[in-house]
Amino acid sequence: MDKSLESFKQSLDEHHEWPCEYTFKFIIPAASLDELKSMLEGIDISVRESKGGKYNSITACIHAQGSDEIITLYQKAATIEGIICL
Repeated sequence: MDKSLESFKQSLDEHHEWPCEYTFKFIIPAASLDELKSMLEGIDISVRESKGGKYNSITACIHAQGSDEIITLYQKAATIEGIICL
């Protein structure tokens, strides 16, 4: 694991008591929405379309067992072209 991931994992572990609810936020090109939805299958999400319709703001809430679960989901999402993980 590289240093930035180790730092992120440490931060997650310091600020959360596992298991807990964790909220993900993404901004994604509208054309890639279905790809992200398939990655988040079974997870409660809300989608908000941008004014121009080119992008979507996604909020996803999960009951996470630990920081590794959070990091894994972010890494999967990062494979989608044009996604911004907040």
